[in-house]
Amino acid sequence: MSEPRISIVVPSYGQAAFLEETLLSIFSQDVAELEVVVVDGGSDDGSADVIRRYEDRIAWWVSEPDQGQADALNKGFSHCTGDILGWVCSDDTLLPGALRAASEALVRDPEALLVYGDAELVDEAGLSLGLLHARPFDVVTMVRTCQNHVVQPGSLFRREALEIAGPFVVESHYYFDFEFVLKLGLAGRALQLNRSLGTYRLHETSKSTSGTLIKATDHERLFNVLFARPDLTPELRAVEREARSRSFLTAGEYYFAASKIREARIAYLRGVRKYPRHFTPRVAGLIARTLVPRSVLRGLRRVKRRAVTG
Repeated sequence: MSEPRISIVVPSYGQAAFLEETLLSIFSQDVAELEVVVVDGGSDDGSADVIRRYEDRIAWWVSEPDQGQADALNKGFSHCTGDILGWVCSDDTLLPGALRAASEALVRDPEALLVYGDAELVDEAGLSLGLLHARPFDVVTMVRTCQNHVVQPGSLFRREALEIAGPFVVESHYYFDFEFVLKLGLAGRALQLNRSLGTYRLHETSKSTSGTLIKATDHERLFNVLFARPDLTPELRAVEREARSRSFLTAGEYYFAASKIREARIAYLRGVRKYPRHFTPRVAGLIARTLVPRSVLRGLRRVKRRAVTG
């Protein structure tokens, strides 16, 4: 049987320092039918020059302003012809053999919509920071705890999955991938591989370490949309209050990190009212710190920064 055609989209913006490593990790995969699409958001850091160096190995690419990563992915996948799809962010990489292992798993199980595994956490220089473990594909648990168990780097999905759960929500800056995973969970199964498929890079400009205010509002939006769906299972309906509470508490921490103290307090209190069992000593402490004058909080943060920097 012939190998399936695999299409990988690389969304990128301002990551010229890492983009070449990302592309080379994809080009070196041991699969026969590979299509690579690159969508750059109009970077002015030399990213387009990096792409041009490899454009003979890229099926289609563009460098123009877009509305964020979800928009870039929608644009990229519209140019893909593969049976199996995936994306690699321009500061992450694929590990050797990742695409073959993941695609073969989907071929062996034609009912599965998605396959994923672990990822190696690395710093800006590529040095290991440990392992990012994937967890079982349990939609009820993911909703109840507000945690995505699918590690994105190296994950693949069928074209059918994109037709079911796509396109990606452009208004969602951070959690469009979680929303995609939850939609797939309502429609079918996923496979978890017991191996690392990619690297996940942590650095100062990565999405995972920035944009706390947008994360707060996006988190609330995600669960409002989810629980407005008419097709939720009874098991998901049963955890709605707990899930919404956890979402409010998570949003509160993001609001606080963005110095939106009043909004943080409101989110914490909404979370406690929604599910009183979440009113733990830790949550009580989170609420209490929103009552501390901002001048005191700023002073404490300065002390903390001095302690860290020595």
